[in-house]
Amino acid sequence: MFEELKAKLDGPWYTIFTGFTETEEIDYEAVGNYLTKLYQQGAKRFYAMAYNSRYSQMTHQEIKELNAFCIRHLKQLNKDNIVIVGDPIHCSTRESLEFTLHAKECGADLISLLVREKHFTDEQILEHYQYIGEKSQFPLLVHEMPFLSGYDGTQMHWPMSLLERLPEVPYIAAIKEDAKDFDITRKVLELEPQIKVIIAGGGKKTFRKYMSHGARAWLNGISIIDAGIAEIFWEACQKDDEEVINFVIQQLEEPFFSGVVKKYGWHRTNKALLQAANLMHRRDRMPLKHLSDSEYAEVVDVYGRISLAWTRFRESYR
Repeated sequence: MFEELKAKLDGPWYTIFTGFTETEEIDYEAVGNYLTKLYQQGAKRFYAMAYNSRYSQMTHQEIKELNAFCIRHLKQLNKDNIVIVGDPIHCSTRESLEFTLHAKECGADLISLLVREKHFTDEQILEHYQYIGEKSQFPLLVHEMPFLSGYDGTQMHWPMSLLERLPEVPYIAAIKEDAKDFDITRKVLELEPQIKVIIAGGGKKTFRKYMSHGARAWLNGISIIDAGIAEIFWEACQKDDEEVINFVIQQLEEPFFSGVVKKYGWHRTNKALLQAANLMHRRDRMPLKHLSDSEYAEVVDVYGRISLAWTRFRESYR
């Protein structure tokens, strides 16, 4: 099911980040300009999601409006762009279906569905996706990240038994693998190619590690500032060009992730990096606080070094 679509999901995926104005309204101009820039740099696959896209800071109506805007904008740029949008972080199955039908009507290619209800049984989760798939007849992406146990409230990974049964739901076309656990990620990759896997977390270095286990798609980190980084990296991976692969990981990715991301966290530094690159302001809505001016200055410093290395590389590449 959805085989033609699945064939288009390999390669780098780009987060749709959400900017906010000084009055904390969604900055659609900044979002549109950012998406256009990524597309012009070679991006073809775009993904609006729970946390990177700041759904946690929006009303459900705002999420719908943002989803519709992004789908429309990206399909106007190129009807062949692949666009994934999501549902609210916390909602009922019925409302997830409502968002799925809305995404379908607006022209998205898939919807990313996140279950944040406590986990009690595997059947509970499978029935959620089966119900939405049957009612919508639309391809689903499972946003797989740790559950809270319904029995003791502890954080828990998806049970292996549940992962093994995902193919029972034919409407599941893809999964965003967000466990950040080697054994679980390898297990998820066994679902390929029936269910396409997008690796999230750990950047290109982690994706490269999983390629030998069948990984063919990942969610970008440092390439949020320039899609050309990921496109060149993906090309190098397909050619086993270790020189280019090592350059991107060691000179562009690691300075960011081992420095400010490790110190301040991914979700605060990603938009700070976008601001340093003059792509989008770092401001967010409370309760997520953006980096202070002094903290942001550290991101600017890292960006300057990364940008210089990237510029010099492009001048010599090919």
